[in-house]
Amino acid sequence: MMAKMEAADGTSERKRISIPRVDTSVLDWWEQQHDVGMSIRVLIRREIERSGYTDIVHGRVEQRLRNDEM
Repeated sequence: MMAKMEAADGTSERKRISIPRVDTSVLDWWEQQHDVGMSIRVLIRREIERSGYTDIVHGRVEQRLRNDEM
């Protein structure tokens, strides 16, 4: 769940996210990020370029083979 909060300096909005403990892929990815906020913004911008401003929760997921499975 995301909550809208304004940053102390007023120049940005602060968001919060909850990740279920069973979602280990997301938690592992999160731990590998140097700047999680920037990483998430880059992912969002890529998704906007690919799909536009859409709700992706109900979108189709295409699973790709990992490099070691090719």
